[in-house]
Amino acid sequence: MPSLKAMQLLSVKFSGGESVLSLLQKCPVLEDLVVNQTQVFDSNECTMSSCRTLKKLTLSELSIKAVPPWFRLPSLKTLHLLSVKFSGEESIASFLPVCPVLECLVVDRTKDDSVMFEDVPVWFCLPSLKSLHLLSVKFSDEESFSKLIERCPVLEDLVINNTLDDNVMIFNIDTPSLRSLSIVNSIRKNPHVMEKHGFVINAPSLEKINFKDTFSNLLVFEHMPAVTEANIQVICGQSKKFIGSFTSIRQLSVCSLSSETPYPSGTIFPYLEHLELCTCSAGWANLLVCILKDAPTLRYLKLKSQHGADYNDPMNYWNKPTAVPECLSTHLEIMEWRQYEGTEEVMNVAAYILANARCLKTATFSTRCGDKHHSMLRELRSLKRGSDTCQLLFD
Repeated sequence: MPSLKAMQLLSVKFSGGESVLSLLQKCPVLEDLVVNQTQVFDSNECTMSSCRTLKKLTLSELSIKAVPPWFRLPSLKTLHLLSVKFSGEESIASFLPVCPVLECLVVDRTKDDSVMFEDVPVWFCLPSLKSLHLLSVKFSDEESFSKLIERCPVLEDLVINNTLDDNVMIFNIDTPSLRSLSIVNSIRKNPHVMEKHGFVINAPSLEKINFKDTFSNLLVFEHMPAVTEANIQVICGQSKKFIGSFTSIRQLSVCSLSSETPYPSGTIFPYLEHLELCTCSAGWANLLVCILKDAPTLRYLKLKSQHGADYNDPMNYWNKPTAVPECLSTHLEIMEWRQYEGTEEVMNVAAYILANARCLKTATFSTRCGDKHHSMLRELRSLKRGSDTCQLLFD
């Protein structure tokens, strides 16, 4: 098969290592290989020794017992380890160096809750790795996680998805080269823990962050002046640095069940144009007022309730601003309000925005109140509008 570049071996049985080796030797330009539930390594015989052209490798639901010290995948750029077990003296830390130019690594342990990273040796390093995805990966302790991140000196993309209990209390992410960060930490829904659990993040080059955390009680974000897009959903109280770390943000989606403003007084978001705010917390309206006041160029506003009844609390008394925010007078053009409830306090917020948004072009409302739907729509139509060209739309 002189031209074959991609091959999948799914639940294939071979008579011995030579059968796999002979098959791969017939693919001299193979670049993409998927192996699922198929024995790859047998004793000291390395069946992939001929894959010097391989650029992408996916190993799924199999066990690696031993890899000869001379074995290398010199051209491999992307490696996916999906439910792969290492046994005997073999470990993931001893296996990864066989890929000297590896750029993308995905480790998925969703189907196995055993510890994946016991220890990270002093000699371990992934000098070319730019993208690292850790999906339900367990570490032996905080040090093993920190060492793994430290040994990736050019890392730009990091994904952490925790759905299982871990041995790490504080995930310390200190990566100067990091540009994109995605964290989903949903071990439990409503944790009541005494110990500190959470994340300390220092990534001065970060440009995009997606952060959803229903477990942590400690979050520290250091100054991140390059962030332009952020999606934040958390349930714990945050430090004053939380959103204030993103002074260059252009697009922000935030859900915070804390009623405290998650940034210092006096913070300005001069580039923020797109804001999505979750209305599930009791203090969401006052947080909205703060952000409107501190985002003078905001053009798009979306209000929505992303969580169920377990999270939605009665709305706090709304403190009407003493001065109209600049963005309402000069920039806001589009507003969407999903799951509009139509209570008195909510109506006051809607009335204020419609009356003072002088550049507003469209305002879209959708409800989930059944029989109250039509009465709410009549009330919305009767509200005074600051812009003569504003069009009210209803879903």
